[in-house]
Amino acid sequence: MRRLDLALLAVLALLLVGALVFVSWRALDSAERLLLPELNRKAEVVGESISGLFEEAIDYGIPLKDVVGADEVLREALAESSEFASIAVRMEGGSELASVERAGAGSLRSPIIVKTAIKQGEEVVAEVVIAIPPAVVARTIRNIWLDVAIVLLASILVTFEMLALVFSSDVGRALRGLGQRLVAINRGDLRAHTPVESKGIFGQASDDLDHRLSSLAKRQRELEGRATAARDTEAGVALQQLEAKHHLLGKRDQPPPKLAAIRAPLFLFFFAEELTRPFLPSYIASLASPLPWLSRELVISLPIVLFMAIVAILLLFLNDLTERVGRGRSLRAGAVIAVIGFAGSAYVTDLLQLMFFRGLTAVGYALVFVSAQGAIIDGTERRNRARGLSILVGAIFVAALCGPPVGGILADRLGERETFLVSAVLALLAIVTARFAMPHQARPRGITGGARPNLATFLRVISKPPLALLLFGCALPAKLILAALIFYLVPLSMADSGFDQASIGRVLTLYALAMLPLVPLVSRFSDRSGYRPGFVLVGAALSASAIIHPLIWAEPWGEAAMVLQLGVAQALSITPQSALVGELGRRYLPDVPEGMVYGVFRFVERSGNAIGPLIAAWLLGAYGLDVALIAVGAISLIGALLYLAAWTVGREGRSLPGSEGAR
Repeated sequence: MRRLDLALLAVLALLLVGALVFVSWRALDSAERLLLPELNRKAEVVGESISGLFEEAIDYGIPLKDVVGADEVLREALAESSEFASIAVRMEGGSELASVERAGAGSLRSPIIVKTAIKQGEEVVAEVVIAIPPAVVARTIRNIWLDVAIVLLASILVTFEMLALVFSSDVGRALRGLGQRLVAINRGDLRAHTPVESKGIFGQASDDLDHRLSSLAKRQRELEGRATAARDTEAGVALQQLEAKHHLLGKRDQPPPKLAAIRAPLFLFFFAEELTRPFLPSYIASLASPLPWLSRELVISLPIVLFMAIVAILLLFLNDLTERVGRGRSLRAGAVIAVIGFAGSAYVTDLLQLMFFRGLTAVGYALVFVSAQGAIIDGTERRNRARGLSILVGAIFVAALCGPPVGGILADRLGERETFLVSAVLALLAIVTARFAMPHQARPRGITGGARPNLATFLRVISKPPLALLLFGCALPAKLILAALIFYLVPLSMADSGFDQASIGRVLTLYALAMLPLVPLVSRFSDRSGYRPGFVLVGAALSASAIIHPLIWAEPWGEAAMVLQLGVAQALSITPQSALVGELGRRYLPDVPEGMVYGVFRFVERSGNAIGPLIAAWLLGAYGLDVALIAVGAISLIGALLYLAAWTVGREGRSLPGSEGAR
């Protein structure tokens, strides 16, 4: 069915891209023709506003040369108009009364000059002179192109995610199921398929094919039994060759088709949260009041830390609740809570109110995550669980790719509060799609119940040095540096440097852009090579060294290179690290359920998310950005060195899994 899927998606993508490119080209063509006149008009409006202030002073009998605060007025006007290079007030005769300019404005060649007269009665006594850099039009057009490209990419990805929901309907599942069977039979693959559980002509056709495949498998077993009983070696070899060619008795690792429907509401929900990434620190800063016992940087970090801490703690306790209530019902309840959190965040007037509503959003986020994860585990078996969980991981990655740049564009064009309302609408859509994706909930099978780790399990896990060093030397620092840089330092430092939210969003999306293609490749290669500790160590080293880029390159290129390298680094380590947790758990704690070991692992990871912004905020406020970057990188490097030491000892003593691939 892959070929059919790809062909259909390719046709839809071409249609969508063609339509959007045409609309974008027409819009950009109009923008290029209208932009310069609009810039001139803006300069005229600003010039008239400034000249009006001076004319008012003249009317009060104040000579122009005695006007106080002229530089401050011009400085405020320049700060509010990023397109201008300089603003000056010149007397008749050419002498300057006041002047302000941006860094580097003095070296401009052939700037666009807009002049506005300052009159005393009917006599012109001075003029406001505004200089516009020639490159501002080109830069604005370039930014529009980037925004159009981002919207285009997001539109395609959103379309594909919604198609997953369409194909997961009864008719869609039946059509996909029939296509999968026909393509597999055409290739000579006669393994049994997962039932489509759908009625209608396509469902009936799929059932007929399943019945025939089942009959062939039954006949294969009968013939193998007869050959064995008759000790007919030649027939046995022939039957084995037939099995090797057509896999009559094989099993597929595909998760149930209906599980794919969960991806659409998950994508919408995570997309809603990812929209807030580029502007959240600056939004918090606009609400934060100075506190005598906390620095500005620490105050800004509090809502982020609260969100991460609530999610980390609730992930330990919500599984049993969602089992009892029902996965679908719990997921929708979590989305409802998040809608209230997003909408409330749009209307807050102080930091405490924002912390309350961000805390509500965190509760909803944890409920949605645990419910989705539980639904996937309930609906899969051990042999296809990893592929089932890739639905959840894929939704998170695609949302992380689309959310920050789109959120930045919306925050610039609509405003930060309005973008929170957009997030609320997306969460509402997630509720609607979840109603279709998870309409009926079978009675929980209890396969995940009892997997919640307690304090005794936590202490047992960290009492084993290989596990403790993996968790606290690699897993925790990996999430710490991610949260410190992506969620806090990069958006805050770029906002403080004057970059707009769209630019911040474009930089942040580089993380997911690196992760999305690399994670599946690394997963397959690390599984085949068995060299998982090596991937973890290389990833940790790359994460630690990523902080070098902002120290040596100008903004925003240093931040962009750092975020991109961090995405590559974590793509190398994220899946091998998770696999190592299971291996080490089975080796050192065979009597502890694997789910409990992974529960401890996830809690430690999420703790890194919570403390990362807090540490970064304290370092930023106390020592500055450079020291904060170096210290966060040093934490990751020290953890990697500790695990490297344990891995080296483990290889010599053959006590750590994964060393086999290195020998």
